[in-house]
Amino acid sequence: MRFFQVKHTHNWRTPSHELPHNARRGRGVLATALFSFLLSAVPSIAVAQRTDSPPRKLPSAERIVGDYIRAIGGKKRLAAIADATYEWSVKLQEQTLGVARTQIKAPVSVRTTMTFGNGVIDAAANTSSAWERGLDGHVRTLTGAEAGAAKLQGILDAGRLLDYKRLSVLARAVAVDNAALEPAYVVEFSLRNGSHLRYSFSVARKFLLQITDEARRTTTVFGDYRAENNVLEPHRKEVNVAGTGSLTFLLEGVKYNTGLAATAFDPPRGTETLDIPGLMREVSRNQDVLEERTAEYAFTQKETTREINDRGELKKETVRIYEVFPVANRDPVYKLISENGVALSAERAAKEEKRVQEELVKAEKEGQENKEKRERLKAELAKKRAAGKAEEDDPGISQFLRACEFVSPRRERFRDRDAIVFDFRPRADFHPANRAESLISKLVGVIWIDPIDRQVMRMEARLAEGFKVGGGLVVSLRPGAAMVMEQTRMEDGVWLPRLAHFNLSIRVLLFGGGDINKTFEWSDYKHFQGNVDSYKLESPPGNNAPTKDKPPDRLR
Repeated sequence: MRFFQVKHTHNWRTPSHELPHNARRGRGVLATALFSFLLSAVPSIAVAQRTDSPPRKLPSAERIVGDYIRAIGGKKRLAAIADATYEWSVKLQEQTLGVARTQIKAPVSVRTTMTFGNGVIDAAANTSSAWERGLDGHVRTLTGAEAGAAKLQGILDAGRLLDYKRLSVLARAVAVDNAALEPAYVVEFSLRNGSHLRYSFSVARKFLLQITDEARRTTTVFGDYRAENNVLEPHRKEVNVAGTGSLTFLLEGVKYNTGLAATAFDPPRGTETLDIPGLMREVSRNQDVLEERTAEYAFTQKETTREINDRGELKKETVRIYEVFPVANRDPVYKLISENGVALSAERAAKEEKRVQEELVKAEKEGQENKEKRERLKAELAKKRAAGKAEEDDPGISQFLRACEFVSPRRERFRDRDAIVFDFRPRADFHPANRAESLISKLVGVIWIDPIDRQVMRMEARLAEGFKVGGGLVVSLRPGAAMVMEQTRMEDGVWLPRLAHFNLSIRVLLFGGGDINKTFEWSDYKHFQGNVDSYKLESPPGNNAPTKDKPPDRLR
């Protein structure tokens, strides 16, 4: 489907909240702490670990986690828990503020709701998105590092650390922490998109003592482990945000396997009725026009490629920057200008310039041939539609609309613009008829759409299940393969790509495969006018540089 593509740039060939009334003391704590806690059953952390102990050989992350699982009840008992609901009392400096409820459902869903005298705050992470809602009732869908940490926390909490590898989570033991009340092994869990959390496990007792979340700047300390249905659960949590103070959560009760529905973790839907299928059809039609306009702009492309090993360690990072020149009806021409922050030598730059000129000559000819071919195909499609033998929608959009259901359509603010936001996931009753539909039926994610221009502002898509062709002998994609894409609106009204991140593990035929971790960032858009002999860049009317937008999310 067209809005899943970045056609003109993607080229794999180129390298306070208001406080509860009874909590006037400690308003600095709540203003920063509440939402961080809400994002998971076991809140997160951001304070760096001290490692005062002398260097020693650490046990593997697998062994540390295995000891923890055995200490709190064993794999068999934990695996039997499909969902759980925890009831908490919430205190600040021994003063009761309200109550909280945390719900978890395997494999990845978590929701926490806090109720005070003046309102409710809640948030969740599910298969498609991570979100939060404050006392003002406004919903915010998380992005970037916040969303990554929330989703990783959901995987670890809902799965109780049992099958984190199967869900594409990496783990490594990084330190022994002697700063706490007792020595602890520190294990860093991470995803290949750069999201990471640090868990500290008691060396002697094996219990989870602390979680550190740098993205959400929170630290949670666990204690008072007691049995609930033969599983040891922490009955006390101390949540600290960047050293501003602590909130205390005391467990009042827990219920297991009550049959929580997946919809319990969905974002609240808006009050108005939104025609999402109709909106997506408009987006698809607008994309045709957009593709023609994007050929009028040259731009700078920053391409970052990362190699990450199976323990979550960054082995190598390569950054290349290109000047990109569009050619109608064909892929653009790329001119390399620097690698890893170093400009090309004069000799190499001259060779690159010569290559670009030759490529532009070739591109102009290919562009004309492609234009004629596209016009023929367009005419053939028009005839089929007139005869009732072809779908009115783009085939990709038609498949997407058939395969997916649209969850909780809502209005939010995104990058200082209004947005229509909705989650998507496979329809339970959908049966794919071909390979493309089979792939789409395994996707989950969330989409932001500009309600005025009918353009995709941001899209996140992830494979909830593995995808195989030929039983895995031809192509195999592991669960968790993901893509993030953003577009930005220029001052002349054109929407152009801003950011794309691809993160997947793939195997092709019997020749092996590997991980693809690439980030593309586009900037410095300029109107492109010229020919193959002397190309010239001219700024369009007004300042079209996206200087008012926030910088791209940091994707490591």
